[in-house]
Amino acid sequence: MAGLDGKVILVTGAGSGIGRATVELVRQQGAIVAAADLVEIPGLGNSDSAHQLDVSSESQTAEVVAQIIERHGRIDGLATCAGISVEGSVTQFVLDKWHKALAVNLTGTMLSCRAVLPHMLAAGSGAIVTVASIYGMTGGPGNTPYNVTKGGVLQLTRSLAADYGASGIRVNAVSPGYIETPMTNMLAHAGPMRDAFVGMHLLQRAGQPEEVGKVIRFLLSDEASFVTGANIPVDGGFSAAQVIRV
Repeated sequence: MAGLDGKVILVTGAGSGIGRATVELVRQQGAIVAAADLVEIPGLGNSDSAHQLDVSSESQTAEVVAQIIERHGRIDGLATCAGISVEGSVTQFVLDKWHKALAVNLTGTMLSCRAVLPHMLAAGSGAIVTVASIYGMTGGPGNTPYNVTKGGVLQLTRSLAADYGASGIRVNAVSPGYIETPMTNMLAHAGPMRDAFVGMHLLQRAGQPEEVGKVIRFLLSDEASFVTGANIPVDGGFSAAQVIRV
């Protein structure tokens, strides 16, 4: 894919799922990857770098970005794939879980963006892709903390695009549907409710991390040079129409 060869791309949540798929996909197109996660990330190339990162920590995020700049000299792209799922309605979840969801999903996304933006501004270019969710677009029962934080990610994305577009920085979001990842496999609906939820997707199947990663890769590349402020659902048609069975 044009426009990724030699670019330095920071991917958070790079240890598994959508983040790991994104790492592999951008590497295939010649990008240099700075992969960040709470856990160790094996299998990177010699030109790549791995970083341990809690995205909810401002100091850790700043330190990781400083390490990347010291090693690679720049950051051309950012994919914020780190996230957690917190289930429950307002009367069910523990308040600490609410704060944790905000800290990782929303504040963590903002901190990653804020840390790389000065370097992108100095370069006069850059591309950021945030990972939201169909639940940030439509809501859904029993997932209030997750829904709220992912809706916030969408609004953050639009605000960043508005603030920094004139400086040559593009900011877009992807909103995955049900994707087969370690996180979704641990959720309550991964059992009996899984088939019903997957059946709400027009394609009648779950998505794979690589299918989201390919859209992220496109948005990071120069092929998306006139795309900013957009949210692209990667949801098998979930957000397009309701499936009605008769």
